[in-house]
Amino acid sequence: MIYNKEPDKVLWDIMKELSDSIPIYKEVMYEEPEDTPPSYIVLRSQVSDSTEIFGDGLSQVRSADCDIILVSKGYADDSTDLHNKNKQLIKQHLKKQDISFGEFNLGYSDSLKSTQHTFSLVVEYLG
Repeated sequence: MIYNKEPDKVLWDIMKELSDSIPIYKEVMYEEPEDTPPSYIVLRSQVSDSTEIFGDGLSQVRSADCDIILVSKGYADDSTDLHNKNKQLIKQHLKKQDISFGEFNLGYSDSLKSTQHTFSLVVEYLG
């Protein structure tokens, strides 16, 4: 599908239904450490962005690689913990909307004391 809006707005439209269940931030999570939710999503648009179709020498359709990053406090070493429940919720949500995606399990970061899982997708849009 080719969208007629910027990738950040497309990502929000795709994910906003989950915002009642999981806090969602655009590009960066800005909470103070003591206010950080136990599990949240960061939407990162245009990780890379390239031209797909030209018309009269101008870019008409662009392709943006975007990420939906799930971050959760702790190890997430149990299939029933909040991180893994939210991971399944996101996966089901994307499949329900027929969104193609890849997944990257970044695992636990000792420096951040959190676990991360990234869903990557391509947004094609008029540019």
